Amino acid sequence: MTNEKPNVQTREGQEQMKALGIKPLPEPDATTQPYWDAAMDDQLKIQFCTNCNQYQHPPLPACERCESEKIEWRSISGKGIIYSFIIDRRLMTTGFDEPYVVAQINPIEAEHDDVRITTNIKGCELTDVYMDMPVEVFFEEVNGVKLPQFKPAPDAIIKSEQ
Repeated sequence: MTNEKPNVQTREGQEQMKALGIKPLPEPDATTQPYWDAAMDDQLKIQFCTNCNQYQHPPLPACERCESEKIEWRSISGKGIIYSFIIDRRLMTTGFDEPYVVAQINPIEAEHDDVRITTNIKGCELTDVYMDMPVEVFFEEVNGVKLPQFKPAPDAIIKSEQ
C-alpha cells in the first residue's frame, strides 16, 4: 500500500479525493512560495515590479508588462472588489460538499484590473455576492495551510440582511 496522493488532474484521482473527503491544497513552487509564506503570517503579499511600478498577480518570474526581473513582494491591505465570480453548484472541485463562490478580486492598490487574486467568498449567502462588491481578506487554516479568503467589507450591500 502506498501513501501517494491521488492525482487531482485525473478523473480517477478526483474521485479518490472526493471519496476521502480531501480538498486540494496549494502546492507552492519557487515563484509562488512567498505568497504562501506571507499567508502563514496572516499577511497578503503580491508581486510589485520596481521597474514599471506596477503590481501583478498571479505571480510570475518576471513582470508581464515590462519583462523586468526586478520583482519584489509587497504587503497590501487585503481590501478589494470582486471583478468576477462563479457559484459552483455542481461541486466540480473535489472535497467540496456544498455550493461555494470562487471569485477574482482586484486589490485596491492595483492600478489595472488584470491584477486578480482567485479566492473563495465567505461570510455571506451565495446570492449576496455581486460584481464590484467590496471585500476584505481573512485567513483560514486548513490542514496546516493558511488560505487567503475574502468576505464582504463593512460597506458591502448585503441583501439578505435587509
